[in-house]
Parts: sequence; C-alpha cells; structure tokens
Amino acid sequence: MYYMAGADEDDIVQEGMIGLLKAIRQYDPEKEAAFGTFASLCVTRQIISAIRTAGRDKHKALNTSVSLSDPLKDENSEITVEDTLITNTAENPETLLVLKDIAYYILHNGDNILSDFEMEVLNEVLKGKDYDKIARKLGKNPKSIDNAMQRTKKKIVAYLWR
Repeated sequence: MYYMAGADEDDIVQEGMIGLLKAIRQYDPEKEAAFGTFASLCVTRQIISAIRTAGRDKHKALNTSVSLSDPLKDENSEITVEDTLITNTAENPETLLVLKDIAYYILHNGDNILSDFEMEVLNEVLKGKDYDKIARKLGKNPKSIDNAMQRTKKKIVAYLWR
C-alpha cells in the first residue's frame, strides 16, 4: 500500500515493526482506547513518517542512484554501467591508444562494423575532442554523439569477443 523511494518491501515492514514497538511502549489502557486501534495508528504514522523522510531532497541522490556494478541491460550481461562511463580521452592516453589500435585493426581488416556517423564520431574522439565540440562540428546534439560512442563501444566489445 505504501511506497518509499530507495526501499524495498522489507524496509516498509521494518518501519511498521518500529511503529508497533512504539505502540507497545506508549500504550496506556486508562485512555479507553483499544490496543489494536492505537497500534494501527502508530504503525501507520511511523510508515508515513519514514516515507516523508526518505522523500526529502537531501536523500534524492541516494534514492535515484544506480550501482556502477549493475549489468547494463539484463542480469546475464557482463558489461556493467561502470564499463560505459565516459572519460576524457585527452586526459587518458591509455584509452586513446587502445581506441586507435582497435580502430586501425578494424579498418585495415576490411571489417565494416561501424556506421559512417559512428566512424566520424570515433575519429573526432580520437583527435581528443569533447562531445560538445564534435556535436557542433557535425551539426548534431551532444546526446547523439554520446549515443554514437556508446553504440561504437558496444560494437567494438562484441567484435573483439567473437
């Protein structure tokens, strides 16, 4: 019945148990209220309080975060979110060298696994340009450039593993 961002069903149940414990400690039979009614109210208030606390903006980063070690598409995928993170190739000469070697190998073995657009984007990345500069040069959106590089990386990984 309740949803708490960043939590699972067990967390809601745990909050309900805390509310029940508070009801047990604070119940006063002289107030002429049934324990069940009082406990139900305490449990509900505890859960709603926890949901409000979890929904505050200060928890937003934690509640909307994605684990870097999660598989990219499905549970059986070996590629993780971390594997797709973009680094500035100008600051990472190792990545630049590996990309150049792979591109050279693919091009000189007659394999045409990349589209013309992906090849243009890859060439610009290999020159050390960032996505905004590439997007302006090619007349595209920076997100299109990012998507092309993600496709390129996936295709290269698939090519190398076959």
